[in-house]
Amino acid sequence: KGVWQRMTRKRAIALGYKVVKTRWIDINKGNYETPNYRSRFVAKEFNDGAEEGLFASPPPLEALRYLLSELATVDGGEARGWTPQEDDEKVLMINDVARAFFEAPVKRKVCVELPPEEGARPDEVGILVKSLYGTRDASANFQEEVKIVLIKAGFKQGRYNPSLYCHPARHIRTLVHGDDFSSVGTSRELGWLKRILEARFEISTKVIGTGPGMVDEARLLNRVIRRTDDGWEYEADQRHAELIVKGLGLEEAKAVATPAEGERPWLAEEDEEKLGSQEAREFRGLAARANYLALDRIDIQYAVKEVCRGMAEPTKRDVRKLRRLGRYLKGRPRLVVEYKWQEPCTEVRAMSYSDWAGCRRTAKSTSGGIIMRGSHYLKSWSSTQAVIALSSGEAEYYGMVRGGSIGIGFRSILADLGIKGKVRISTDASAAKSIALRRGLGKVRHIEVNQLWLQQKVATG
Repeated sequence: KGVWQRMTRKRAIALGYKVVKTRWIDINKGNYETPNYRSRFVAKEFNDGAEEGLFASPPPLEALRYLLSELATVDGGEARGWTPQEDDEKVLMINDVARAFFEAPVKRKVCVELPPEEGARPDEVGILVKSLYGTRDASANFQEEVKIVLIKAGFKQGRYNPSLYCHPARHIRTLVHGDDFSSVGTSRELGWLKRILEARFEISTKVIGTGPGMVDEARLLNRVIRRTDDGWEYEADQRHAELIVKGLGLEEAKAVATPAEGERPWLAEEDEEKLGSQEAREFRGLAARANYLALDRIDIQYAVKEVCRGMAEPTKRDVRKLRRLGRYLKGRPRLVVEYKWQEPCTEVRAMSYSDWAGCRRTAKSTSGGIIMRGSHYLKSWSSTQAVIALSSGEAEYYGMVRGGSIGIGFRSILADLGIKGKVRISTDASAAKSIALRRGLGKVRHIEVNQLWLQQKVATG
């Protein structure tokens, strides 16, 4: 691939090149019974604060869920028993670029220590010509190369998120995550896109659909995507649930029906005992894994949020919460989200809800919500409110502000995908709704001024 050119270390340093150490990383992508090892030579470049902006923006998961909703939304109103024609069937094409970062030229002065297999002299280093895995700007360089290829082919790049693309003429919507392309369109148009990518990159392709050579199920970003007679399905990587259960030593424990439980004030003094350094490290590792899993599992988001509140200084109370979550995951290691066939829908609903002073220790409330397109799930959240609400109506209003913020962000995602759609906020709290409909503080003078932007958005339609 011509990733580097040899040069003496002394000359490279004199020319202003940064020398980065390297290593081999071996990963078994399979399992012990059927191993599939991949070896990758990587740079060990760390953030030293000298250079900024060396990052690439990944697409949000709700964009992927919207693509599944698009696949399960049937034009013509035949939401049940729909049988597509072979040419115009909407399908999902997944393209994986082999050794992707080697395709992108470098834009900085970086050189690396060469591996022994290169047979270089001790005083030689490799001046990078192409991006190497492990360098801080490798992803951004490849993202720029993808932009050049797709825009030349007629795509428009997203403004809200540069990893989202749409082709207005061919009605293709694409998101790019690292070296993975996920595209929705008709099988004919996606065949054209495949030829465009093959002309520039070395790719492997899977197409989920009903046509010849297509599959019913595939993995995308380690999530399972499958097509069924009733629509489409999305499933989180269940290995994370298994690893959490194993890490907590709960293989033989009894499963529970709920992932969280209320505070126990009579155990408060015992619960406040802080963990040792090793216990805290183990807790943070498992909590971070649970936080990643919660991106795809709406059933554990509140419980995981409560666990992660103890990340800074974990206590025995936080461990008890984590073990409760582990026992729940033991009984329910999988969650499948169904996207059943539905008729066209242009409106996106952001539904918000809140408790009031749900945390007994801090008197803070929790905002929760979900974004739906018809019957299709797109995004959900659970977060502790930063401000202590003095009434249930105020807590609900803060929940509406959160829902409005996420709803406007989702509208931007739709715009990047070439879709015009409305966002409607729903709440069951009349007091919160009245605050959103008025202008200014009124009698609730203690509300933070930065929460009032929602009133302006509502007033301007």
